[in-house]
Amino acid sequence: MPDPKLYLLAMASSAIASLLFVLLTTAVARPVGAARLNITSILAIGFGLVVGYGVLRLRLAWPPANGLDRLLLIIVPLALGIELIAGLPQVPRSVAWLMRVCQAAVAPRILLHGSVYLSGPGSNRDLWQSAAQLVLCSLLLIGLWRLLTLLSERSPGISIPLALAMTTQSGGLTIMMAGYIKGGAATIPLAAALVGTTVATYLMRKESNLRGIMGIGLVGLFGVLFIGRFFGRLSTVCALTLLVTPLLLWVSEMPLLKHRKPWLVASLSFLLIAIPLAVILVLAKQDFDLKMAPLL
Repeated sequence: MPDPKLYLLAMASSAIASLLFVLLTTAVARPVGAARLNITSILAIGFGLVVGYGVLRLRLAWPPANGLDRLLLIIVPLALGIELIAGLPQVPRSVAWLMRVCQAAVAPRILLHGSVYLSGPGSNRDLWQSAAQLVLCSLLLIGLWRLLTLLSERSPGISIPLALAMTTQSGGLTIMMAGYIKGGAATIPLAAALVGTTVATYLMRKESNLRGIMGIGLVGLFGVLFIGRFFGRLSTVCALTLLVTPLLLWVSEMPLLKHRKPWLVASLSFLLIAIPLAVILVLAKQDFDLKMAPLL
């Protein structure tokens, strides 16, 4: 049975560890440079994840034995490494985007490695269908990445990382209620580390570039929903809805809101994001009560 107290402890531990890592690491040098703060924020997310998963006592196998193992031991560390390199001043933006595109291209294939979707018995039509799904998933991730990056350039701030964290946690709860307890629990340290790092980074340098945090959050959200869809009972519609929900932040670029007070625009944007997330959680809870609760 899931332990809510353990989940809350893991959430608090991950968020506090990430926040303190940024604050303590940058406290010794003022003013904090953008490149140094970017490196610190990426490392803080990694540190928060280690602490959070340690509290959860989440057991992972090496070599990875399933999609969740491959997500946490390959995909997320790869995202951390790519964003560390991409944030260096001497790395051209074209090279940074090439690395991100390559990761988006291989992530679905890595997550499905050794699964029945790729190695199970089937016709050539099934293999082509699986290949088409992998390509579509990669293109979807690249498209979302580009759209959120454009939004971050037009409206810098903490809204995108926080929206990704909120969506990730909502997706985790939905996956848990769909029956994939371990996969849903894996989102708790990830969402908490994103929040702790984002808040601490913003406090240290309000005009800081949060693109690295955003990239890790998006890859993490995509990976969690991907394994929830293919290895859990998360429906395709639900997974896609959760994945594109952060794009609702584009409402802040509407002429009606563009020149309003930032706190008002942010409040309306997060309220708009909360609506589909709440609907999905309510529907997931109803489905859980109908199908899963009698078995507990």
